[in-house]
Amino acid sequence: MKRMLLFAALLCAVTLAIGSSFVSNASKAGQKQRASMTFTEPVKLQGVVLKGEYLFVHDDAAMMRGVACTFVYKGNVETSKNLVVSFHCIPANRTKVGNFTVRTAEPSPGVVELREFQFAGETESHLVPPAK
Repeated sequence: MKRMLLFAALLCAVTLAIGSSFVSNASKAGQKQRASMTFTEPVKLQGVVLKGEYLFVHDDAAMMRGVACTFVYKGNVETSKNLVVSFHCIPANRTKVGNFTVRTAEPSPGVVELREFQFAGETESHLVPPAK
């Protein structure tokens, strides 16, 4: 009888643990992340030159569907009239960062390109695909 109770308790614990992980994955899938960044010098992103304040928005649900998931807006308001560029990013694992971080490269002298961005507290970075 004790074995039966122990087995039932263990089965319930495993079921709850598996159910919890499915719930947490589903809630992340619908998550949108936002961060503002000010560029004091021109930075190129997907053929667009950024200078000033921009809002970066990443939509996990759109990424899961395989459509544009990254949206960059001029200023700090997420409205269609402020949309500068959108694209489907490429996820990459990185070390956790404390602040919103952008990584750039200088493919030719005087030209700085934004290559990836990462939200504060995350280990996932978002690579920018080559411009079309």
